[in-house]
Amino acid sequence: MPTTKQIADGFRERLADVAERGKVIGQALGVRADMAATRRRLRNTYADLGEEMYRRLQEGEYAGDHQLLTLKERIDGLKAEARMHEGQLKDIMQGGFNAPERAEQTQDEKTTT
Repeated sequence: MPTTKQIADGFRERLADVAERGKVIGQALGVRADMAATRRRLRNTYADLGEEMYRRLQEGEYAGDHQLLTLKERIDGLKAEARMHEGQLKDIMQGGFNAPERAEQTQDEKTTT
């Protein structure tokens, strides 16, 4: 049968192990947070690059680059689609729930495009 001192020593060892694991986990979480922040900054930098390229495309700086012009056309199309959806949302919100026929019209317009 273990003595009180042996039990206490075993308990201290386990607590020390738990504390050490906690430190390791804390360090790992800190590094993961740093990684996430770096990835977020990278995405923001890519977005800034894309916005600058798009501005230059609109100004005609890259008029001969077919791939960039194709991307510009896709962006223009997506912007137009986003404006259309914003208009539909505005109509729905202004019409409210009392105009089910307007909602049906909007749904019919979506299926025809």
